[in-house]
Amino acid sequence: MSAALLRKGLNLLSDDVKVTDPPCCVPVQGPGRKATRGQPSAADRLANTTKKGKMKHLERIRRQLETNKATVKGKIVKSALEEYKKNRTADHTEENLRYLLGSKELTESSITQKVETYSRGRKAKDRPKLKKVKKEEKSIFSERDFKKFEREYFGAS
Repeated sequence: MSAALLRKGLNLLSDDVKVTDPPCCVPVQGPGRKATRGQPSAADRLANTTKKGKMKHLERIRRQLETNKATVKGKIVKSALEEYKKNRTADHTEENLRYLLGSKELTESSITQKVETYSRGRKAKDRPKLKKVKKEEKSIFSERDFKKFEREYFGAS
C-alpha cells in the first residue's frame, strides 16, 4: 500500500479516532518549520551531513533538482519536415487563375488602362517610357519636280 493511500485513509478515519499524544515516529512541527513526512527529501539525501553550511547546500541542491526537471515524457517528437509542411503557406495560384479565367465579365480596355496608370504611381520612374511612333517621311518634292530639276541641271535628254 502506498503512503498516499494510507494518508488518505487516515484522514478519512481521523474524525472517528482521537489521539491525545502524537506518535513518536512523526516529528512535531515547530514554529516556522515545515513538518517532514518521515522520509528525507532528495536534497537531504544528496547533502553532506556536516552542520556548517548545510542549509545553503540544501538550497543549492533543491534549485538544481528543480531546474533539471526537463523530460520528454508525454511529448510527441515531430520531424522538422512535418513542422515545415504544417507552417508552410498554401499556394493559391491555380485557384486564382481559374477564377480569373472563368469570369465572363470583361471590362473595356480604356478602363483597364486607366486603372493601370493610376496604380503605377506618380513618379517619373514609375511611368513607362513612351515609344515614339515613326511616321513615314514624305518628300516635299514630287516626281515631276525631280524631272524638271534633272532637265535644268543636266540639260535636255
